[in-house]
Amino acid sequence: MGPPAGSLRVVTTVTIAGGGIAALELVLGLRALAPDADIELLAPSPDAEYRPLAVLEPYALGEMPALSLDHFASEQRASLRRDTLVAVEPEEHRVVTGRGERVPFELLVVAAGARSVETLPGAIVLRSQGDRRHLALVLDEVARGTLRRLVFAVPAGQGWSLPAYELALLAAATLRARGSGDAELAVVTPEPKPLALFGSQGSQAVERLLDEAGIAVHTGSAPERLEDGALVTASGERIPADRVVALPRLIGPGFPGLPSDDQGFVVTDEHGHVEKLEDVYAAGDVTNFPVKQGGLATQQADAVAESIAARLGADVEPAPFRPVLRGMLLTGAGAQPLGVGGEQEQRPALFAASRKVMGRYLLPYLAGPTARDEPTEAHGALEVSIDLDPVRPPSP
Repeated sequence: MGPPAGSLRVVTTVTIAGGGIAALELVLGLRALAPDADIELLAPSPDAEYRPLAVLEPYALGEMPALSLDHFASEQRASLRRDTLVAVEPEEHRVVTGRGERVPFELLVVAAGARSVETLPGAIVLRSQGDRRHLALVLDEVARGTLRRLVFAVPAGQGWSLPAYELALLAAATLRARGSGDAELAVVTPEPKPLALFGSQGSQAVERLLDEAGIAVHTGSAPERLEDGALVTASGERIPADRVVALPRLIGPGFPGLPSDDQGFVVTDEHGHVEKLEDVYAAGDVTNFPVKQGGLATQQADAVAESIAARLGADVEPAPFRPVLRGMLLTGAGAQPLGVGGEQEQRPALFAASRKVMGRYLLPYLAGPTARDEPTEAHGALEVSIDLDPVRPPSP
């Protein structure tokens, strides 16, 4: 937990290091709860990419939207410094940037995300637009019959596996539409069941979708290496594969000056307060919560926004981070919303792309009157939701 309220310094300016989903939600949350707060953004890119839709690009079903941080900062009355966070000097209340500058802060929130690293040498790891183009070219080869066996791999230690199932289901739908339904597709995962984080109901729904799409599933199988036209698992199983698409593994940035675990992720309490540091918070993938997902990042940002707003004098009782995992699986078919413990309900094959991340403030902002994000037809979706234990979340 953070220090007692009486020991906190009086602050008026909040510096947010990061330009992703958690940072956007935090800015919007602070504006809602503490409208007069001075907010500074420290971000390296001119745009905030909406990464949950990156899976659509290889299949020519859409592009990954991006939001101009210049426009967003101006709209939200925040200053924007184009730079990266390199280290924190907490005693001096300074951050060190990629340009070598030492920038003072009153109160700092680290929302700088995680780093993605290659998991299977030789596999296509979707970390950039170039990787997504590579997958599009491979899909063309499969459609022409040059390649036949395409495998989607979830690495060991990956807490958020949903994109692998999206990629496989979208590939199956795209290949069927191109008259190449005889391709062999498979998902290889160390999970005991597909999308096991969502419990039996969500997992069974995904299993049905995979079965209907003709996608083989190898559960309890940790991908280890590519060898002679096969994906070899940790148990020695050889799964034939002409090409393998693997999710990246995420590691923490390990910022000097911040208490971090052995993977480089920042250690926080249930309000996002960084361990042992009075005026530093963190939210999103940069933290040591093991499941890295956009919706959870917004929930962490909400907890931080409430804590900071209370410190700034707002009439709000800060609620702790209580994770509710919500997922929207793009399937390429009709939508089948599914809530844990509820009845299935058929809906038209429409989904609002903004709903891929259901942030309390970000969702209405993206779906607002400026029409940044129109509903998209024919991609389909399966929606699942489950509460997680914030103290003992499921092991990845």
